[in-house]
Amino acid sequence: MRIKFETSAGGLVVRRHGQGYSCLLIGRGTPRIWSLPKGHVEPRETMEQAAIREVREETGCWAEIITKLSEISYYFFQNRAKHKKAVTFYLMRYLSGKTENHDHEVDEAAWFPLSAAKRTLKYVNEKRVIDLAMECLEREQPLIPESLPAAGDLAAEHR
Repeated sequence: MRIKFETSAGGLVVRRHGQGYSCLLIGRGTPRIWSLPKGHVEPRETMEQAAIREVREETGCWAEIITKLSEISYYFFQNRAKHKKAVTFYLMRYLSGKTENHDHEVDEAAWFPLSAAKRTLKYVNEKRVIDLAMECLEREQPLIPESLPAAGDLAAEHR
């Protein structure tokens, strides 16, 4: 069987919220399947550029990279073809934007407290990315300054 290889990049976007952190997740389908924003790396695009672009497109928010968190890979079948996808995830700092400005590829983008995000994510590999981010944030407290939610985001933080 022939295997198609895919390369993607994405990010775990965080912001300080009181004593803790919130992060952005994207949801698709009904019932919602929540995941981290990610997508294909375009020709002549670095992994970092792809991660920033995909986060912006899928969440409606701008973010900057703090550090590389993890590279995960998995297999899936689509149109009778086996695919191997490698995804590089970055820890990212929220800069600006509103979740309602996400693109058509997702049904919803929302802020979740970091601990709730781990419980909400569907995929085990992405739950591990949250663990890595939490370890990094515990070591490097000043990475994310205190910030207020953007207008319109407070309602999305009900989870």
